[in-house]
Amino acid sequence: MALLSPAAADYLEPLAQRAQKLTRQRFGNTVSFYVPLYLSNLCANDCTYCGFSMSNRIKRKTLDEPDIQRECDAIRKLGFEHLLLVTGEHQAKVGMDYFRRHLPAIRRQFSSLQMEVQPLSQENYAELKTLGIDGVMVYQETYHEAIYAQHHLKGKKQDFFWRLETPDRLGRAGIDKIGLGALIGLSDNWRVDCYMLAEHVLWMQKNYWQSRYSVSFPRLRPCTGGVEPASVMDEKQLVQTICAFRLLAPEIELSLSTRESPRFRDHVIPLAINNVSAFSKNAAGGICG
Repeated sequence: MALLSPAAADYLEPLAQRAQKLTRQRFGNTVSFYVPLYLSNLCANDCTYCGFSMSNRIKRKTLDEPDIQRECDAIRKLGFEHLLLVTGEHQAKVGMDYFRRHLPAIRRQFSSLQMEVQPLSQENYAELKTLGIDGVMVYQETYHEAIYAQHHLKGKKQDFFWRLETPDRLGRAGIDKIGLGALIGLSDNWRVDCYMLAEHVLWMQKNYWQSRYSVSFPRLRPCTGGVEPASVMDEKQLVQTICAFRLLAPEIELSLSTRESPRFRDHVIPLAINNVSAFSKNAAGGICG
Protein backbone atom coordinates (compact mmCIF):
# COMPACT_ATOMS: atom_id res chain seq x y z
CA MET A 1 0.00 0.00 0.00
CA ALA A 2 2.96 2.30 0.64
CA LEU A 3 3.88 2.33 -3.06
CA LEU A 4 0.36 3.59 -3.88
CA SER A 5 0.40 6.35 -1.26
CA PRO A 6 0.56 10.09 -2.03
CA ALA A 7 3.95 10.19 -0.31
CA ALA A 8 5.36 7.67 -2.79
CA ALA A 9 4.53 10.02 -5.68
CA ASP A 10 7.63 12.03 -4.75
CA TYR A 11 9.72 8.98 -5.70
CA LEU A 12 8.06 8.29 -9.04
CA GLU A 13 11.27 8.61 -11.06
CA PRO A 14 13.26 5.92 -9.18
CA LEU A 15 10.08 3.83 -8.98
CA ALA A 16 9.72 3.98 -12.77
CA GLN A 17 13.40 3.16 -13.31
CA ARG A 18 13.14 0.09 -11.10
CA ALA A 19 9.92 -1.02 -12.79
CA GLN A 20 11.49 -0.71 -16.23
CA LYS A 21 14.55 -2.69 -15.16
CA LEU A 22 12.41 -5.51 -13.75
CA THR A 23 10.28 -5.57 -16.90
CA ARG A 24 13.34 -5.88 -19.14
CA GLN A 25 14.82 -8.63 -16.98
CA ARG A 26 11.63 -10.69 -17.10
CA PHE A 27 10.13 -9.91 -20.52
CA GLY A 28 12.84 -8.23 -22.58
CA ASN A 29 11.45 -5.65 -25.01
CA THR A 30 8.43 -7.72 -26.02
CA VAL A 31 5.02 -6.03 -26.13
CA SER A 32 2.00 -7.99 -27.32
CA PHE A 33 -0.88 -6.34 -29.18
CA TYR A 34 -4.35 -7.87 -29.17
CA VAL A 35 -7.63 -6.90 -30.81
CA PRO A 36 -10.95 -7.02 -28.91
CA LEU A 37 -13.67 -8.64 -31.02
CA TYR A 38 -17.12 -7.76 -29.70
CA LEU A 39 -19.45 -10.68 -30.43
CA SER A 40 -22.59 -9.30 -28.77
CA ASN A 41 -23.89 -6.33 -26.79
CA LEU A 42 -26.83 -8.26 -25.33
CA CYS A 43 -26.84 -8.06 -21.53
CA ALA A 44 -29.12 -9.33 -18.76
CA ASN A 45 -27.62 -7.03 -16.12
CA ASP A 46 -28.46 -3.47 -15.16
CA CYS A 47 -25.27 -1.64 -14.15
CA THR A 48 -25.01 2.10 -13.64
CA TYR A 49 -21.71 2.58 -15.49
CA CYS A 50 -21.99 0.32 -18.55
CA GLY A 51 -23.19 1.21 -22.02
CA PHE A 52 -24.41 -2.38 -22.56
CA SER A 53 -26.70 -2.23 -19.50
CA MET A 54 -30.12 -3.78 -20.18
CA SER A 55 -31.90 -0.54 -19.28
CA ASN A 56 -30.11 1.42 -22.01
CA ARG A 57 -32.14 1.81 -25.18
CA ILE A 58 -29.49 0.90 -27.71
CA LYS A 59 -29.58 -1.30 -30.79
CA ARG A 60 -28.71 -4.87 -29.79
CA LYS A 61 -26.76 -7.24 -31.99
CA THR A 62 -25.20 -10.69 -31.74
CA LEU A 63 -22.83 -11.80 -34.49
CA ASP A 64 -23.66 -14.93 -36.45
CA GLU A 65 -21.14 -17.12 -38.28
CA PRO A 66 -20.80 -14.93 -41.42
CA ASP A 67 -20.49 -11.79 -39.27
CA ILE A 68 -17.77 -13.38 -37.15
CA GLN A 69 -15.83 -14.53 -40.20
CA ARG A 70 -15.89 -11.04 -41.71
CA GLU A 71 -14.53 -9.61 -38.46
CA CYS A 72 -11.82 -12.29 -38.26
CA ASP A 73 -10.79 -11.70 -41.88
CA ALA A 74 -10.50 -7.96 -41.26
CA ILE A 75 -8.41 -8.47 -38.11
CA ARG A 76 -6.07 -10.91 -39.83
CA LYS A 77 -5.57 -8.49 -42.73
CA LEU A 78 -4.41 -5.94 -40.16
CA GLY A 79 -1.72 -8.43 -39.12
CA PHE A 80 -2.89 -9.30 -35.60
CA GLU A 81 -2.61 -12.81 -34.16
CA HIS A 82 -3.99 -12.34 -30.64
CA LEU A 83 -7.73 -11.98 -30.08
CA LEU A 84 -9.89 -11.05 -27.09
CA LEU A 85 -13.54 -12.10 -27.47
CA VAL A 86 -15.95 -9.79 -25.64
CA THR A 87 -19.69 -10.06 -25.01
CA GLY A 88 -22.29 -8.57 -22.76
CA GLU A 89 -23.43 -10.89 -19.98
CA HIS A 90 -26.41 -12.81 -21.39
CA GLN A 91 -26.22 -16.48 -20.46
CA ALA A 92 -29.32 -17.54 -22.41
CA LYS A 93 -28.38 -16.11 -25.81
CA VAL A 94 -24.61 -15.67 -25.55
CA GLY A 95 -23.63 -18.56 -23.33
CA MET A 96 -21.96 -21.94 -23.70
CA ASP A 97 -24.10 -23.07 -26.64
CA TYR A 98 -23.03 -19.98 -28.57
CA PHE A 99 -19.37 -20.50 -27.62
CA ARG A 100 -19.48 -24.17 -28.64
CA ARG A 101 -20.77 -23.20 -32.09
CA HIS A 102 -18.23 -20.51 -32.85
CA LEU A 103 -15.01 -20.89 -30.83
CA PRO A 104 -13.40 -23.77 -32.79
CA ALA A 105 -13.55 -21.87 -36.10
CA ILE A 106 -12.20 -18.68 -34.52
CA ARG A 107 -9.42 -20.55 -32.73
CA ARG A 108 -8.04 -22.01 -35.96
CA GLN A 109 -7.36 -18.52 -37.30
CA PHE A 110 -5.38 -16.98 -34.43
CA SER A 111 -2.30 -17.75 -32.36
CA SER A 112 -4.01 -17.04 -29.03
CA LEU A 113 -7.61 -16.62 -27.95
CA GLN A 114 -8.81 -14.97 -24.76
CA MET A 115 -12.26 -13.93 -23.65
CA GLU A 116 -14.07 -11.44 -21.43
CA VAL A 117 -17.63 -12.66 -20.86
CA GLN A 118 -19.97 -13.41 -17.94
CA PRO A 119 -18.58 -15.45 -15.02
CA LEU A 120 -19.09 -19.17 -15.61
CA SER A 121 -18.78 -22.41 -13.67
CA GLN A 122 -15.55 -24.37 -13.24
CA GLU A 123 -16.94 -27.05 -15.55
CA ASN A 124 -17.71 -24.47 -18.23
CA TYR A 125 -14.20 -23.06 -18.01
CA ALA A 126 -12.69 -26.53 -18.33
CA GLU A 127 -14.75 -27.02 -21.49
CA LEU A 128 -13.72 -23.63 -22.86
CA LYS A 129 -10.12 -24.72 -22.48
CA THR A 130 -10.80 -27.71 -24.74
CA LEU A 131 -12.45 -25.35 -27.24
CA GLY A 132 -9.23 -23.36 -27.55
CA ILE A 133 -9.44 -20.60 -24.95
CA ASP A 134 -6.01 -19.63 -23.58
CA GLY A 135 -7.06 -16.93 -21.13
CA VAL A 136 -10.05 -15.37 -19.42
CA MET A 137 -10.32 -11.78 -18.18
CA VAL A 138 -12.73 -11.04 -15.31
CA TYR A 139 -12.78 -7.72 -13.50
CA GLN A 140 -14.26 -7.34 -10.03
CA GLU A 141 -15.13 -3.69 -10.81
CA THR A 142 -14.81 -2.78 -7.09
CA TYR A 143 -13.85 -4.79 -4.02
CA HIS A 144 -16.10 -2.66 -1.80
CA GLU A 145 -19.20 -4.84 -1.35
CA ALA A 146 -21.62 -2.03 -0.43
CA ILE A 147 -20.49 0.19 -3.31
CA TYR A 148 -20.67 -2.80 -5.64
CA ALA A 149 -24.33 -3.24 -4.68
CA GLN A 150 -25.07 0.41 -5.47
CA HIS A 151 -23.92 -0.02 -9.07
CA HIS A 152 -25.26 -3.48 -9.94
CA LEU A 153 -29.02 -3.19 -9.82
CA LYS A 154 -30.38 -6.25 -11.65
CA GLY A 155 -29.16 -9.55 -13.01
CA LYS A 156 -26.61 -12.19 -12.08
CA LYS A 157 -23.90 -9.56 -11.74
CA GLN A 158 -25.57 -8.45 -8.50
CA ASP A 159 -23.93 -11.48 -6.87
CA PHE A 160 -20.72 -9.96 -5.49
CA PHE A 161 -19.20 -13.23 -4.30
CA TRP A 162 -20.00 -15.23 -7.45
CA ARG A 163 -17.91 -12.71 -9.35
CA LEU A 164 -15.21 -12.48 -6.68
CA GLU A 165 -14.72 -16.26 -6.73
CA THR A 166 -14.52 -16.47 -10.53
CA PRO A 167 -10.69 -16.41 -10.66
CA ASP A 168 -10.66 -19.37 -8.26
CA ARG A 169 -12.88 -21.34 -10.64
CA LEU A 170 -10.57 -20.39 -13.48
CA GLY A 171 -7.57 -21.60 -11.51
CA ARG A 172 -9.22 -24.90 -10.63
CA ALA A 173 -10.18 -25.38 -14.29
CA GLY A 174 -6.55 -24.99 -15.32
CA ILE A 175 -6.98 -21.91 -17.52
CA ASP A 176 -3.50 -20.86 -18.63
CA LYS A 177 -3.88 -17.10 -18.22
CA ILE A 178 -6.16 -15.29 -15.77
CA GLY A 179 -6.73 -11.56 -16.07
CA LEU A 180 -7.84 -9.46 -13.10
CA GLY A 181 -8.64 -5.80 -12.65
CA ALA A 182 -10.81 -3.16 -11.02
CA LEU A 183 -12.75 -0.33 -12.62
CA ILE A 184 -10.80 2.63 -11.30
CA GLY A 185 -13.12 5.36 -10.05
CA LEU A 186 -16.19 3.24 -9.36
CA SER A 187 -15.52 3.41 -5.62
CA ASP A 188 -14.70 6.57 -3.69
CA ASN A 189 -11.14 5.40 -2.99
CA TRP A 190 -9.26 3.96 -5.94
CA ARG A 191 -6.19 3.23 -3.79
CA VAL A 192 -8.15 0.76 -1.65
CA ASP A 193 -9.43 -1.03 -4.75
CA CYS A 194 -5.90 -1.24 -6.16
CA TYR A 195 -4.60 -2.58 -2.84
CA MET A 196 -7.32 -5.24 -2.77
CA LEU A 197 -6.56 -6.09 -6.39
CA ALA A 198 -2.91 -6.58 -5.50
CA GLU A 199 -3.84 -8.86 -2.59
CA HIS A 200 -6.13 -10.83 -4.91
CA VAL A 201 -3.37 -11.35 -7.47
CA LEU A 202 -0.87 -12.47 -4.83
CA TRP A 203 -3.40 -14.89 -3.35
CA MET A 204 -4.12 -16.36 -6.78
CA GLN A 205 -0.42 -16.77 -7.53
CA LYS A 206 0.09 -18.62 -4.26
CA ASN A 207 -2.87 -20.97 -4.69
CA TYR A 208 -2.94 -21.47 -8.47
CA TRP A 209 0.70 -21.14 -9.36
CA GLN A 210 0.34 -23.11 -12.60
CA SER A 211 -1.53 -20.22 -14.24
CA ARG A 212 -0.13 -16.96 -15.57
CA TYR A 213 -1.66 -13.64 -14.54
CA SER A 214 -2.33 -10.26 -16.05
CA VAL A 215 -3.65 -7.07 -14.49
CA SER A 216 -5.45 -4.18 -16.16
CA PHE A 217 -6.25 -0.70 -14.86
CA PRO A 218 -9.29 0.62 -16.79
CA ARG A 219 -10.33 4.08 -15.65
CA LEU A 220 -14.05 4.83 -15.48
CA ARG A 221 -15.26 6.94 -18.38
CA PRO A 222 -18.75 8.44 -18.82
CA CYS A 223 -21.00 6.35 -21.11
CA THR A 224 -24.59 6.13 -22.27
CA GLY A 225 -26.70 6.23 -19.10
CA GLY A 226 -23.54 6.06 -17.00
CA VAL A 227 -22.17 7.69 -13.87
CA GLU A 228 -19.29 10.04 -13.17
CA PRO A 229 -16.18 8.67 -11.39
CA ALA A 230 -16.45 8.73 -7.59
CA SER A 231 -12.67 9.12 -7.35
CA VAL A 232 -10.26 10.25 -10.04
CA MET A 233 -6.90 8.65 -10.80
CA ASP A 234 -4.88 11.05 -12.92
CA GLU A 235 -2.22 9.97 -15.42
CA LYS A 236 0.66 10.41 -12.98
CA GLN A 237 -1.14 8.26 -10.42
CA LEU A 238 -1.81 5.61 -13.07
CA VAL A 239 1.90 5.48 -13.86
CA GLN A 240 2.64 5.17 -10.14
CA THR A 241 0.14 2.30 -9.84
CA ILE A 242 1.53 0.45 -12.85
CA CYS A 243 5.07 0.73 -11.49
CA ALA A 244 3.95 -0.35 -8.01
CA PHE A 245 2.39 -3.53 -9.41
CA ARG A 246 5.57 -4.31 -11.35
CA LEU A 247 7.65 -4.04 -8.17
CA LEU A 248 5.11 -6.11 -6.24
CA ALA A 249 4.94 -8.97 -8.75
CA PRO A 250 7.64 -8.78 -11.45
CA GLU A 251 6.34 -11.87 -13.26
CA ILE A 252 2.75 -10.77 -13.95
CA GLU A 253 1.72 -9.17 -17.22
CA LEU A 254 0.42 -5.60 -17.14
CA SER A 255 -2.11 -4.43 -19.72
CA LEU A 256 -3.02 -1.00 -21.05
CA SER A 257 -6.21 -0.09 -22.86
CA THR A 258 -6.65 2.03 -25.97
CA ARG A 259 -9.01 4.13 -23.85
CA GLU A 260 -5.80 5.90 -22.76
CA SER A 261 -4.48 8.60 -25.08
CA PRO A 262 -1.79 7.74 -27.68
CA ARG A 263 0.58 10.24 -26.05
CA PHE A 264 0.18 8.56 -22.66
CA ARG A 265 0.56 5.05 -24.09
CA ASP A 266 3.74 6.00 -25.93
CA HIS A 267 5.32 7.17 -22.67
CA VAL A 268 4.11 4.35 -20.42
CA ILE A 269 4.47 1.24 -22.58
CA PRO A 270 8.31 1.24 -22.39
CA LEU A 271 8.18 1.36 -18.58
CA ALA A 272 6.30 -1.79 -17.62
CA ILE A 273 3.51 -2.70 -20.06
CA ASN A 274 3.25 -6.16 -21.67
CA ASN A 275 -0.11 -6.11 -23.45
CA VAL A 276 -1.87 -3.35 -25.38
CA SER A 277 -5.26 -3.44 -27.07
CA ALA A 278 -5.52 -2.18 -30.63
CA PHE A 279 -8.35 -1.23 -33.00
CA SER A 280 -10.85 -1.43 -30.15
CA LYS A 281 -14.40 -0.87 -31.43
CA ASN A 282 -16.91 -0.98 -28.59
CA ALA A 283 -19.70 -2.52 -30.68
CA ALA A 284 -20.66 -5.92 -32.05
CA GLY A 285 -19.28 -6.05 -35.59
CA GLY A 286 -17.40 -2.79 -35.05
CA ILE A 287 -14.23 -3.78 -36.91
CA CYS A 288 -16.05 -3.97 -40.24
CA GLY A 289 -18.42 -1.16 -39.31
